[in-house]
Amino acid sequence: MENEMTDKQMEVILNLVADKFAACKTIEEVREAIEQVREMAAKDKRTKQD
Repeated sequence: MENEMTDKQMEVILNLVADKFAACKTIEEVREAIEQVREMAAKDKRTKQD
């Protein structure tokens, strides 16, 4: 069964990502934040497949 994301869940996720990037002061910090977000997404995807 496929779970659809609610508008509230999407809002929470987008706010978390926005907060992560808002804290960045340099392009290097932005690159690190991007990598962390991608790792979290990959980890979540692996967990759902198990």
